[in-house]
Amino acid sequence: MINFIIAARRKREDTQERYFYEWGIIHVALMISTPQVMQLFRRYVQHYSVSGVAPDMLRHPLSPMEWDNMAEHIIDSFDDFVSSTRVSDYVTRMQPHKFGDSNFVLVLSRPRVVFERPGFERGCGGVKLVHFLKRRAGTTQQQFDAAWSERHARTVEALNRECGLVLRYAQNQRLEVPAGNFGGTLFAAGDTEGYSGVEEYWFRSVDDMARLARDPAWRDALDSSESAFVDAAGCFSMVTTERVVYDYTRGERNSPRAAVLDPATLEGKVYAQGLSGWNIPKPLA
Repeated sequence: MINFIIAARRKREDTQERYFYEWGIIHVALMISTPQVMQLFRRYVQHYSVSGVAPDMLRHPLSPMEWDNMAEHIIDSFDDFVSSTRVSDYVTRMQPHKFGDSNFVLVLSRPRVVFERPGFERGCGGVKLVHFLKRRAGTTQQQFDAAWSERHARTVEALNRECGLVLRYAQNQRLEVPAGNFGGTLFAAGDTEGYSGVEEYWFRSVDDMARLARDPAWRDALDSSESAFVDAAGCFSMVTTERVVYDYTRGERNSPRAAVLDPATLEGKVYAQGLSGWNIPKPLA
């Protein structure tokens, strides 16, 4: 599986409340009623930035770009990723709904769960701390991946055995995006090169997250682990709530099938009427 991660923000003249309404309601309605989108994206997860996070609650600072949200799109293959912003349904229904500004961080990645607490359920409350990591100068992507997925992952897991505050820890290893892949799309101005990996920590609360950031043993151990491969000055954090819109990667526990994929449903019948030309007379059937 491949995880296509997008960090985004609202237009500077808009309120966050309006932006979250556009993204959480209108954008979701468009996605789940667009057949090709539902066929390509196997899981779609929204992340809403949490307000009131102080600097001492974090190991890496918030971005000066003031990102409002992050989305994760799980797809089966690289070919599906390339198709995802090019298919006719997306271009016709999704792309015209431009409700944010033109700045994005875009990371195509291979996701890996390092550990999780038994019985943990995504999207059922709590908070997620997300680190966008920049590799140290002189470090290759391959060296970054090896240090991060081996020594660093073991360090996080060992520390958590002592404190138990991290419910789940996952890493997303960066994949190359073809040059010009986003040309002509909403993401044309997005940053695809700045970050070498994205890591995710799930907590019960912001307080639990802050306890770790303020713990000298935790902080010193992770600083020591990261120093060999991470450019700390180039990294940033997001603190979010997680909303799983749908998930078709869980077998018997999958989300219900999207109604628009069934031609017998109301959604399917409305879609079959076409996406444009409603005011152009047509001959009777």
